[in-house]
Amino acid sequence: MENRLNLLCEAGVIDKDICSGMLQVVERLSTEWRLPVHSEQGTMAMTHMASALMRSRRGEVIGPLDDELLAEMAQSNHWPTILLVHQALLKEFAVTLHANEEGYLLANLYGLWMAAEEGV
Repeated sequence: MENRLNLLCEAGVIDKDICSGMLQVVERLSTEWRLPVHSEQGTMAMTHMASALMRSRRGEVIGPLDDELLAEMAQSNHWPTILLVHQALLKEFAVTLHANEEGYLLANLYGLWMAAEEGV
């Protein structure tokens, strides 16, 4: 995971500060919340988060996540914790995330939480 983030940085896909922040995010998700970030799903989630931060920095806008999917995830007992973790992770960055990106990042965190529950 760390190699992938460094490669994205070296290729100019993400800025150095976002790369450094994402390395912190990987560490926190792995150690504090014991989420499977060193998995295929984790790699996808971390790559998407880094890309979302860069899109927001550049002013690029994507379409929002489907409201029904977001509502379905919000039914989870883990949702309040997922929201808190999401906010804590975003504090690592000097970038204001575009609102349309939020749903996707929350969906990725939700997926990691479910994978951790299943022991993946």
